[in-house]
Amino acid sequence: MTVAPDNPLSLLIDLERCIGCKSCEAACKQSNALGPHTYRNRVMWYGEGEEQTEQFRPALLDFLTVTCQQCERPACLRACPVTPKAISKDPITGVVQINEDRCTGCGECAVSCPYGAIGYNAEKHHAVKCDLCAHRRAEGDGPACASVCPTQAIQFGTRNDHIAKAKAEDRDVLDTDHFLQKPATVYFKRLGDRDKTAAEVPNLMADDAARANLTSDVQHGTFDRATREQAEEAPAIKHKGGCNICFNACPITYELRDGKVTNIYGTKDDPIFGGRICPKSQMTLQMYGNPDRLLTPLKRVGERGSGQFEEISWDQALVEIAAKLTQVRDQYGPEALAIQAGSRTGVLNIMGAVPLFADLWGTGNLAATEPFCDLGKSVSLELTQGSTMLANVYTPEDIGSAGMYVYIGDNQAETRPVNFGLMNNWRLQNKAKLVVVDPRQTVTASKADEWLAIRPGTDMALGLAMIHHILSNALQDQHFCDTWMEGFEDWRDYIFAKGYDADWAAPITDLPAEKIRKLAEEIARVDGCMIYLSRGVNQHTNSAQTNRVYQFLVAITGNYGRRGGGYFNVSSEPDWKYPEVPTSRKPQTRPAISKNPADWVGAMLGEAQYPIRAMITGNNPLGQWPNLNRARRAVKGLDLVVHMDLFRNATSDHADYVLPMASGIEKGGTTRFAEDRRIVWNDKLIDPPGEARSDHWFWIELGKRFGFDDILKDRYKDPRVLWDEVVAPTTPGVRGITTKRLIEQPSRWMRIPAKDEDSIAPDTLYLEGTTAFDAPEGHRFPTPSGKLEFFTPTLEGRFAAMGLTALPEFYTEKPSAHLAPTLRYSGEDVVSSFFHADTYAEKGTLVAPSDRPVVSEFDTELVTGRPPAPHFHSWTHYFWQAQEMWPQLYCQIHPKKADALGIADGDEVLVRTENGEVKVRAWRYAGIRENAIFIPIGWDEKQPYHPAESVNKLTGLALDPISQQPNLKLHMCNLSKV
Repeated sequence: MTVAPDNPLSLLIDLERCIGCKSCEAACKQSNALGPHTYRNRVMWYGEGEEQTEQFRPALLDFLTVTCQQCERPACLRACPVTPKAISKDPITGVVQINEDRCTGCGECAVSCPYGAIGYNAEKHHAVKCDLCAHRRAEGDGPACASVCPTQAIQFGTRNDHIAKAKAEDRDVLDTDHFLQKPATVYFKRLGDRDKTAAEVPNLMADDAARANLTSDVQHGTFDRATREQAEEAPAIKHKGGCNICFNACPITYELRDGKVTNIYGTKDDPIFGGRICPKSQMTLQMYGNPDRLLTPLKRVGERGSGQFEEISWDQALVEIAAKLTQVRDQYGPEALAIQAGSRTGVLNIMGAVPLFADLWGTGNLAATEPFCDLGKSVSLELTQGSTMLANVYTPEDIGSAGMYVYIGDNQAETRPVNFGLMNNWRLQNKAKLVVVDPRQTVTASKADEWLAIRPGTDMALGLAMIHHILSNALQDQHFCDTWMEGFEDWRDYIFAKGYDADWAAPITDLPAEKIRKLAEEIARVDGCMIYLSRGVNQHTNSAQTNRVYQFLVAITGNYGRRGGGYFNVSSEPDWKYPEVPTSRKPQTRPAISKNPADWVGAMLGEAQYPIRAMITGNNPLGQWPNLNRARRAVKGLDLVVHMDLFRNATSDHADYVLPMASGIEKGGTTRFAEDRRIVWNDKLIDPPGEARSDHWFWIELGKRFGFDDILKDRYKDPRVLWDEVVAPTTPGVRGITTKRLIEQPSRWMRIPAKDEDSIAPDTLYLEGTTAFDAPEGHRFPTPSGKLEFFTPTLEGRFAAMGLTALPEFYTEKPSAHLAPTLRYSGEDVVSSFFHADTYAEKGTLVAPSDRPVVSEFDTELVTGRPPAPHFHSWTHYFWQAQEMWPQLYCQIHPKKADALGIADGDEVLVRTENGEVKVRAWRYAGIRENAIFIPIGWDEKQPYHPAESVNKLTGLALDPISQQPNLKLHMCNLSKV
């Protein structure tokens, strides 16, 4: 780039692309060693907290990056009273800088800046501001914020180049020079016909008092300037790997100095992601060396729930745990042990060490988090296409070539910001349409061309109505229907016979019939439509059937098994198989109590086929399980509870033993499986803190106490050996992905499936003319027929055994019982045919709609879900910067409902259901259904900075009979101002 006085360095900030994820904030603080309350940039959310008057106009939700404008005539420079001045402006680059050693901290510059872009370091008593990362530019890099931005909303260059880009892309530039400063920073306006912008900052974001407990004491490790400067005296060693927090598994680069992690940033040369990462990836830096980490094994000395423990040795912990397990087995049988391996524990444990131990021990009661997240998706994929591997990948030729994107119950912009950024860029480049179906206007919906505020739990009705309209008007891809669908006619005739049309669906979904018909026609006619589903669809008692309905919709429109079209539901797993244990070593076991671990509660209370008396868990079930009050009562009565984690949380206080565990590069292994079939490998790069150990170390050591070490071998403590000899060989789709191959990859990732070391996975699966992986020749899909299977006599028999039908009979949750059929449980448990191991499940039957709505004190729809991008479940609540970004538990509430209840923005609100109550902060937001509130997951009352009671004290435990996925998305509640 050519830099000159009339062409200064500049940031381009695209307001259409910005999703408010705050990744730029995280990068700035990491790069500049900034602590709490000290900002060089800050992302603000602006919403509309008042009721909308224009019918059907979406609420406004905007995001603004507040940073130095690098003005030609900077007010801060003129205001600085120090001689010589502490603020200077580079005559060539135009960058305005503060000499922090010279600055007296008088605040004149901050007062004078009309953009609010100057921060203050209260500990060092000087002003701080953006200098476009002068230290990074000196090394040939650009500003940290631009390098990580998941959506490319921030770009670095020169002002003239940014203005030229605006002209080339026909983008309007926001006029920010109201103060005659001639700012160099360029803002692109939002697209669309908007006559106003959002102007209200939510109280919970603006309230700095909520962050008062974030003092410099939390600024540990590399965020402490002295520590950073000392570390930088050592040479930097860079290692590539992947983020192990969420499903994106984004490629990241670890910078180590003197054996410590000093920086975490995106892998710039990755061919797909190009260095873009969300704040969570960067904030794992605050996990390594965190002073709140568990360091030694703990043994309970007070009453369960009291939180009173004493430190013990690992040997004592293992000996005593083994002794208590033996007592439980001798008295109740081996199945009385239940094991939940949370997502933090990693694939090596979930698919390797834990099932080996469980098989040798003799219990089928083991689970990970899939039954809460996406088991309805997994079951439906196995039924329909014969595999859980999703077809599409994030490349310009595949997902990037779609003509339309439809998100149903998937807030990808906040839950997987980097993937959303890829999609959104392709959408804008190709002028593709984006439609979001969700009870609230999420961040994803704020970028959409259309938002449809559907009633929770009725997505299946919407899908059926769109199918009816497409088939009624002969808009389907008949070739695909005839050639590649088993049961097409059965479904078609059933949908017609039931009258599942748009007029039927309108009162059920609370969507206008004409909008349903319009969406159906757009999906059918566009050249390639990607339909995304996620937890908003999965977490209902009609989970499996709703997923099957949308698979049918994708199929009849010719979008199945093609580039630029498809069914997508996070995440994409291989067709996992557990490692085999010799039959002679496997005790005779009874069927598992349930596929869903929250359903173990009945067995803990003595209400099931046999009791569960011991639990070992690697996550935070007593912070996250539904119907939490009942779960805590049940766990309190167990004979043994072992909790393995990084930090103490709500579950720890109910445990007999709390064990310190390692994570990420402290132990090595594969990251989470990505939604586009990527596996990313991390080496063990640093030692865990204190006496923390890897989860698989624990299972191997515990196994030694029972003579399992000839199968659960000591050498498996090496993560490479465990993957190469146990996990990978067991599942055909990953058999060819050895650690040697993974480590040889430039970004340490490969895609599945790969049957041997010479195999390279194709990008898009199930293309016409191809044979599916591990399927007979000519089978496009790995089903018995080689087709997508929607109805067969075998399928019907399996569904009938659970009281349902393989045909798409609509039902929904009890709160909508006056509108549509609902599920009634029979009280009869049978062994389900929908899981790979024998598992009990309760049969259901459908009940016809009632004559009138149920009158109840609980009159408001409660929707739960993921919080904004900085958080993921429990563990980010121990990262101070995530707490600085989003500190408090909140509920979004429509202004009309808030007015009726006298609730102002920021008020404390009591929310009650038949299961319990919690207190939250009110966020008045017009972008939600008038009769609904939204409360995020992840908080619990034992967290260090902003403890709050979990929303799952409000939820119940109603399960889908097919997948045993729980309803977490529709409960009825009431609320009042505290």
